[in-house]
Amino acid sequence: MRLYPAGVTGTPTWHQRLRITSNIIHVGAFVVAASSAFFSTGLTLQAGMAFALGVIGIGMSLTVPIPFEVRALRPYIFVGISIAMYVVAAALTGGLASGYVLMPVAAIFLAAVGGGIRAAGPAAVESVIGVVIIGATSTVVSPGDIVRISAIYALTAVAFGEIQRAISTESERSENLLLATDAASTRSERLTTTHDLLEDLVTVATSPDINAVATAHDALRDVGVITPAASAQIIADGDVVLARRGPDVDGHPDSTIPIAWQGRQLARLDLWTGDSPLSPEEVEALEITAAPVGLAIDNDLLLQRIAGITIQRERVRLARELHDDIAPSIASVGLALDMALMTGDLSEEQTRNLDATRSNVTRLVDTIRMRVQDLRADRSLSIVELAHSLVAEVDADGPTVVVDIDERTPPRPAIAAEVGALVSESFRNAVHHADASMITITGRITEAGGTLTVEDNGAGFDPDREPESRFGLVGMRERANLIGATLEVATSIGTGTSITMTWEEDR
Repeated sequence: MRLYPAGVTGTPTWHQRLRITSNIIHVGAFVVAASSAFFSTGLTLQAGMAFALGVIGIGMSLTVPIPFEVRALRPYIFVGISIAMYVVAAALTGGLASGYVLMPVAAIFLAAVGGGIRAAGPAAVESVIGVVIIGATSTVVSPGDIVRISAIYALTAVAFGEIQRAISTESERSENLLLATDAASTRSERLTTTHDLLEDLVTVATSPDINAVATAHDALRDVGVITPAASAQIIADGDVVLARRGPDVDGHPDSTIPIAWQGRQLARLDLWTGDSPLSPEEVEALEITAAPVGLAIDNDLLLQRIAGITIQRERVRLARELHDDIAPSIASVGLALDMALMTGDLSEEQTRNLDATRSNVTRLVDTIRMRVQDLRADRSLSIVELAHSLVAEVDADGPTVVVDIDERTPPRPAIAAEVGALVSESFRNAVHHADASMITITGRITEAGGTLTVEDNGAGFDPDREPESRFGLVGMRERANLIGATLEVATSIGTGTSITMTWEEDR
């Protein structure tokens, strides 16, 4: 007979501790009950039958998991059968004076710590009914004995049911705090890594020796070593001359060597060799010499892209300030002018001047609105920013929300709106319909695509009977199809809901 659950190593969890305690209570109560029965009645048939019934009840109780499985009937049935076994064993060995009367207390404890008061209540009621039946069939049992034992059963159910609720609440709170702490730690690590990379980037970007023009000049010096008599130039895409060497660089070149990086041609090396054609060895040497120019050009392109992201963020900041601060202030000026005009206590000239001023204010507000639209144009939606704005909508007594998104770059503008709408719909469903205490928004977004998951620990629903009118899953799948994304919904009743969207960027 195993007292300790399998797999318990190190410090046991609360559930493992309760499992151990329940096993000890059952075994201890059974030893006391069986011993008292044999001492009082001897080795009789009734004592043997009671012992067998107790063993069956104990065996069933020790197989019940803690906590009870969600919506599983087996724990409730096993506890009920065990109580029935203990009551019959008590009836066979002296009724309410039998030690087996202690056994239902162990079963009620198991029900309370495994399923809370919802499981302990029925177990206590069944035990009380058994006591009443024993008392009704015995002539030596007083009503006080029945009441006293029934009260013990009821108090056991209430007390340990509340203890189980308190433990579950504290465990859930600890888990939520741990998740939030882990997410914050992960964000801090990513921000630290990003900070170090940005410092390195600043150092590299300000170095005069690694830009495309300087690299092209260095390459042409090496070309002069390989082909001293040849004139040459390096031209980037768009016919931008990066470097030039020699007097005769007009007209069609005698030789052209492409300069590529990662399979993309970014520039070319033109050579005027006259009557001296290049040997294969010279061509190979020139290709090696010119190769760094392609890498330098690609570095410049990356720096321009980073600068573009920074500029776009500054544009958005300016648009936000115009929209949130300046535009309302100017609009309030227009309202004040309207109030002044409505008084009617003005001269004709004053009215004319105020009308002109009011028209100018109106035009200014319209101009600001257009400028805000221009500043926000072609902006890629940041999903991290969207997620935090959604969190801000949750009331103080709402669910705990953890955002852990690794967003290397925002989604492309062509799909950003649909991705944002999918995240918003999933999150608001979890807040308003799932009755969840914990919501997590996780994922990773890169240039190649992304995966985002919105998961809650709420009530869930039957996936075979999706509540489309309430959750809008049809509309969400239509949005996903518009951008070529996949939408996966994982749920079942009582286990929460997980919605995962995955997409790839077009190349």
